[in-house]
Amino acid sequence: MITREDMEQRFGTAEIDALTDGSADTLNRAIADAEAEAAGYLAAAGFRRPFVQTPRVLVLKICDIARYYLHQDGDISIVDKRYKAAVAWFQALIRNPSMLGGDEPAAADKAASGRYAVIPNAPEDFDASNRKF
Repeated sequence: MITREDMEQRFGTAEIDALTDGSADTLNRAIADAEAEAAGYLAAAGFRRPFVQTPRVLVLKICDIARYYLHQDGDISIVDKRYKAAVAWFQALIRNPSMLGGDEPAAADKAASGRYAVIPNAPEDFDASNRKF
C-alpha cells in the first residue's frame, strides 16, 4: 500500500536514510509491519484488500505507523503522537467505515470551494546524528 517514495515525500530522504542506515530491508520490514497493522483495522471495518488505488488518507496513516516502527529506539515524542493519532483514526474507521471515502475529484472540488483548507504536514528538520528533530 505504501512505498519508500511515500515515506520520503512525507518525512524527507535524510530522515529515512538515517533511520534505516541505508538498509532497504529495514525500511521494507517497517512498511510490511505497518501495512499488516493497518490491514487488521481495515478488515475489522469490513474493507478487503487490495484496493484498486490506495486512498491517500490510508497512505498518510500507514506512513505514520511505519515511521513509528523505524523510530522505536530513539526520541519519538512527535512520532509517537502521530502513531497514536493514526491508530485512533483506524479505530474510528471501524465504527464509521464511510470515513475512508475515497479520492474522488468531485469531493476535492467541493472542498476547494469552501472556506477552509487542509494543509499536509511538511517534513520537519531532522538531525541524523542524534535522530532527533
